[in-house]
Amino acid sequence: MKYLALIAALAVSPAIAETPLAQDKILVLACLENMEQGTTWPQCVELMFQPCVSYEAGTDAHAACLSEVREDWSGTVKDLQGQVIEAVTSSGSSELLDLMGQWTGYVVQKCQEVADTKTTGAQSARLGCEVSELAGLSGELAACLEGRSSAGYCEFKE
Repeated sequence: MKYLALIAALAVSPAIAETPLAQDKILVLACLENMEQGTTWPQCVELMFQPCVSYEAGTDAHAACLSEVREDWSGTVKDLQGQVIEAVTSSGSSELLDLMGQWTGYVVQKCQEVADTKTTGAQSARLGCEVSELAGLSGELAACLEGRSSAGYCEFKE
């Protein structure tokens, strides 16, 4: 019942449901996509980190859970990236691979800076930052596959 209003808000974006992803990922991506039209960042965060809500934030158990969530999102990014590389032109594929290299360095730096601001729970802060970045990237790759991206790399083969 808690998610009925959120699910109703997400129904306005059926395109993302066509991407072959787990239902929990689809809900997160749809939430992120609809932040301007009815969902909020706290709702998306709640969905994104649902597997870890039973752990006290900042504890070793919380960090271990976040590490698993990060690995799951990392696999999602890898799968979507592979699909995009297969679908786009060779120049688009090269551009995407270059961007991914730059993105990885950016995320490592950004999330370490987030962790450095914490006196306790730094590992959880870093992992949470990485999860949110991976989810955002997943949304961008899914948008490319669905033909909704204007990114330069997202030029499909003829």
